[in-house]
Amino acid sequence: MSIPASEKEETESLKQTLIVGVGNPLLGDEGIGPYAVRNLSQLPMPPDVDLLDCGCDLLNLVSYMDKPKKIIILDAIRAGGKPGRIYRFDLDELETIQTTTRSAHQLQTVDALRLLKKVCPCLSRCEIIVIGIEPKVMELSGDLSEEVTESIADLTRLVLEEL
Repeated sequence: MSIPASEKEETESLKQTLIVGVGNPLLGDEGIGPYAVRNLSQLPMPPDVDLLDCGCDLLNLVSYMDKPKKIIILDAIRAGGKPGRIYRFDLDELETIQTTTRSAHQLQTVDALRLLKKVCPCLSRCEIIVIGIEPKVMELSGDLSEEVTESIADLTRLVLEEL
């Protein structure tokens, strides 16, 4: 049975939280975001939560900008900590933090969010949280490192607490 377009639009507009995975799963721990979104998709989610794998381009968010009140971005964050360490920042904190800029993203997460903020004024009404894990391996590999894999359960718990 298909949902009529008007009901589908109404259901989509009720989504209050968007959880976004960012990263390249072909580059080891750089794929933390998409991996975490796939992991979360296996769990029961509240009906007002949507999951999105943005791949390497956070600008794919532009089509969702008028809907959610909260966006949780999951990504690899290189901040010089021990591999597997989990970080949580709101957008203002993230803009002030100096991180290593090695990434396979089209744009760095902070740069993409700055651009989206200019392009989508509704972003200023939206709470943005970035949760990331310090990567160990960011080279050609389809697997996450052991340290990052061990942190996925804690990352999942943190995301669920945010909901």
